[in-house]
Amino acid sequence: MVRFFRLLSIALTLLISVQLHAAISSQVDRNAVEQGQTFLLVLNLTQSDSRQVDLSPLEKDFEIIGRSHQSSTSIINGELESSTKLIITLAPKRSGKLEVPALTLNGEKSQPHSIEVKPVKQLSAVDGGVELLSTLSDSSPMVQQPIIYQMNLVLGQRIYNASFQEPTIKQGKALIQPLGEQRQYRQTLNGREMLVVEQSWLITPQQSGSLSIEGAKLSAEIRNLNAGIDPFRRMNDPRAMRRIFLSADSYTVEVAPIPETFTGQNWLAASELQLKSELSSQQWKVGEPITRTITLKAKGIGQDQLAELVLPTVENIKQYAAKPVYEQDQKDNELSVTMTQEVTIIPSQQGEMVLPEVKLAWWNTKTNKEEVARLPQQVINVAPSAEHAQTVTVAPVEALPVTAPSAPVNRVGNSQPNAVSENGSTLAAVQPLSAWLMVAMVVVAALCGSGGTMLYYKRAGLEPRKGKAKLEAQQVDLKPCLDALQRACKKNDPQLARDALLAWGQLVFPGCTHLNHLQQALPLSMSDMITELNRCCYDRAPSVWQGDQLWQAIKGYQPSFVSQGTNTLATLVPN
Repeated sequence: MVRFFRLLSIALTLLISVQLHAAISSQVDRNAVEQGQTFLLVLNLTQSDSRQVDLSPLEKDFEIIGRSHQSSTSIINGELESSTKLIITLAPKRSGKLEVPALTLNGEKSQPHSIEVKPVKQLSAVDGGVELLSTLSDSSPMVQQPIIYQMNLVLGQRIYNASFQEPTIKQGKALIQPLGEQRQYRQTLNGREMLVVEQSWLITPQQSGSLSIEGAKLSAEIRNLNAGIDPFRRMNDPRAMRRIFLSADSYTVEVAPIPETFTGQNWLAASELQLKSELSSQQWKVGEPITRTITLKAKGIGQDQLAELVLPTVENIKQYAAKPVYEQDQKDNELSVTMTQEVTIIPSQQGEMVLPEVKLAWWNTKTNKEEVARLPQQVINVAPSAEHAQTVTVAPVEALPVTAPSAPVNRVGNSQPNAVSENGSTLAAVQPLSAWLMVAMVVVAALCGSGGTMLYYKRAGLEPRKGKAKLEAQQVDLKPCLDALQRACKKNDPQLARDALLAWGQLVFPGCTHLNHLQQALPLSMSDMITELNRCCYDRAPSVWQGDQLWQAIKGYQPSFVSQGTNTLATLVPN
């Protein structure tokens, strides 16, 4: 019997020792709370870092309000032992019977605990409470048709330590992004003034089928009016505050697929769509730029759903499209967008030119039918450039009369220096033999010149540049733009100068689609001139712009392909 009691005492000692040295254990300060109240979960840790404890299992049914640490050190049987208490403040997210799950540390688990959360009736905003409302702009969207989820937080009293959780997708596939900034305004209902906080999100379905949207959530603290605490201590006493959790309505919608009958190249679904085009001038001349402004207005879609317009190519016309500019707006829970694209057009040949019709197929979500927006065909008459017109108006040179066969000829075969016609005019008499001799001399001189040039390159160890033709072609392309820029600068016309400068920049710097790109590529002094040009073009107040400084700067600027060509060519006649 003595031996039995001895074995039992040893077993109890070992069991107590194991409990004392367990890696983790837990306890709660109470097992029943009201919704909005908090309780404490205490974790006892031995010889472990509290940061190693994974608290994520708690977040399913509880919100972690705060945490603190208490450390202690003791000497047992000559051994130094340390322990840590991790104190976690938890707030239940819903009412009912909840379970605090077991937490794991170094392969050991703490004890689970049951918590009974009693429901508390939430007051409406009119009665001095807090409400979280939501609306959805469309309950039957199509693929890639954005819908607006709008949340309104109505405050009948002040809240503290608030945090929002945006709506999430529980089923299906969609993109969610905030739409605009959060705004606040005051509203009066039943004689009570309330603060309304409004926030919207843009949800764009990426596939057809069922789309489940879980509503936005709010976690905050409000004053506990039933706490019975001195009002002067209410903010410092934990019992004076109560935690609330609110959820806005959730939605499930059916996303319709793209109709098989749609014929457009890019899928575009909208409630309204308009397409129009304007030209900066109806007076077209060869080499002078014209700005074509294309504007697309649509409702029920955002800028992410719009693709850049692809304009058909036109023979003898160069087109340089700038980067589109988007303006997106939200009004009455509906999204609208305006896309503006500028295209610089430079005709290279006079005569009648045709700008082809532009079509854009889209799906009308109101009528559930396909429609086509059109830019009608335009016929343009291009006049010759100013330089060409001056060349054509020069008076023609009179043809010389044929020499009379009876003109006297001297013995050596040369005609007399001057021959006088019947009306007294002096004519140069040229004999056929002399003309053939002159042609032969020109041909011989040309051959000798070519041979001399080749001989010089051979002796100098050089070869003529193979890219000379390409260089000349690039210089020819720049000439109309430079001529147009010179005319605009002389007229001090900032709008024409801007168009011509953009066309020049797109040739000199491939990939340049906007004057902002050109500013980054040019020296700082020229960048400042472009900034001033832009200001004069877009400033609402009229201002005077002088273009001579800009023209001199561009005229003296050497593009990379021109400067490289100049450096690699040796002079034909060395000094």
